[in-house]
Amino acid sequence: MKMRVVMLLWAVVLCTACGTTVVENVVPVSRESAAGAAKRVLVMPFSDYTPDDALYNYWYRNILVNEALSDELVRYGFGSVVYEEVIAYLLDKGFIKQAEPQISRTMDMDVLEKELAKEWSPGMKAELFRALYLNQASRSQQAPSQGYWDNEKRVVLDTKAVREMGRYFAADYVLRGRIVVFKSGQEDSFNPFQTGLLPFFFKVGSRTVFGVAQSDTYELIDKMAIGGLIGAAVAPDNWPLKDDDKELTGHPRFGGQVVSAEDYAEWNTLIWGATGAGLAFLAHKGGRVDHAVVQLRVIAQDVRTGYIVWSNRAEVKVTPKTVFGEKDAEALTSEAVRHAAGRLIDNFVASLTGREVVRSRTDGSLYVTAAGGTLAPEKTKYGTIYVGPPPATVTP
Repeated sequence: MKMRVVMLLWAVVLCTACGTTVVENVVPVSRESAAGAAKRVLVMPFSDYTPDDALYNYWYRNILVNEALSDELVRYGFGSVVYEEVIAYLLDKGFIKQAEPQISRTMDMDVLEKELAKEWSPGMKAELFRALYLNQASRSQQAPSQGYWDNEKRVVLDTKAVREMGRYFAADYVLRGRIVVFKSGQEDSFNPFQTGLLPFFFKVGSRTVFGVAQSDTYELIDKMAIGGLIGAAVAPDNWPLKDDDKELTGHPRFGGQVVSAEDYAEWNTLIWGATGAGLAFLAHKGGRVDHAVVQLRVIAQDVRTGYIVWSNRAEVKVTPKTVFGEKDAEALTSEAVRHAAGRLIDNFVASLTGREVVRSRTDGSLYVTAAGGTLAPEKTKYGTIYVGPPPATVTP
């Protein structure tokens, strides 16, 4: 009987171990509204004004923005233009060109710039600035004296160019814009659900007693001081080193006597103080909340006239709700881009149709975009457009 039970359990384990787990990070978007009326929208590459040290990151940002806007346009029933065809057209007309390697920059200059972003002393930063300046001056002397505009043809994407592009792709609107802010990092938070209990406790104590420190190193010293003081204050006299109450120095008949044993209270205070400072050190290494911030400016131009008919911007900041939430910078950034694109296209549709747009979030909450705008017709069937949340992760 026991052998049959064991065999049955092994069979269950083998059966459940087979197969795969499928996680859909991006769910295909379906049309949820006919507000677009099948009008074609051409999404152009965005101007990127954010600092970075790699050309690949600029290209990656544009891809994220374009994909998010394209998904939202499909959601409202707009037609789209193939992004690669738009790039080929702009290259052929000379509006953009393939990136050339920056000969004037060297690896040592990149290293110096990254060191300048760290918390060095003013004297050290002055030396780094001097080294960077001398390096740049040396490269400038070696570079050719011919200016950039002497060998580059200046081509302006003006109203006439937009109209020609619209006719070429049979589009109704051209969407272009700017990436104003695109960054990810870590920030301080006083929410214990986001930081954890120990980082929250020591951060509140440090800021309450010492205020805001001048640098991250001083912040660490402040927290360790708080931890050491609290540990010393709550230290018991008889733990972890336990002293005997009395000690016999010899037999009483031969002059022996009972004396008090060695007191370990000071050692226990020292141990507890060091433990509190160590916990503060560990808490300082954690407790940072990851975030991603994206700000986009989007402009819509009518291809028949080339005039700007709509313009707006949105900035979105995404942080995990708790310490167990998503902390990957790329995942947070992608979510911020999708959210900003959704808000902007909601506003564009509300301006185009004169109708209120209500979008539901993945957590069940709603946000509303007011009706009306520069494109709204004078007479329209006022109503509400309901759309769902952006594509979310699905685990079957």
